[in-house]
Amino acid sequence: MIVLAAKFTGKPDRRLDLLELAQSMLAPSQAEAGCLSYNFYEQQPGSDEFLFFEEWADQAALDAHFQTPHFAKFTKLFPDLITGKPSIRVYDAASMKEL
Repeated sequence: MIVLAAKFTGKPDRRLDLLELAQSMLAPSQAEAGCLSYNFYEQQPGSDEFLFFEEWADQAALDAHFQTPHFAKFTKLFPDLITGKPSIRVYDAASMKEL
């Protein structure tokens, strides 16, 4: 399993645009083959700190996600909606267990 965690800070004056763009990614991404989970979180209500947390079956599934039209639209619009550089980490999880 591959886990992607992307943290970033939105521009306060573009907050609604950022929320709309993030919302537009949920359903199509969750419907992709190999997507185990795809979620978007706000650090605290009303804050400008956000997190995408994604679980993919394997690297091929994540790579296919990066080739979708909705991801292309996202990458075109996203840079104008954030400040600074996002922190994007990809983890290769060898195993997982439910607690």
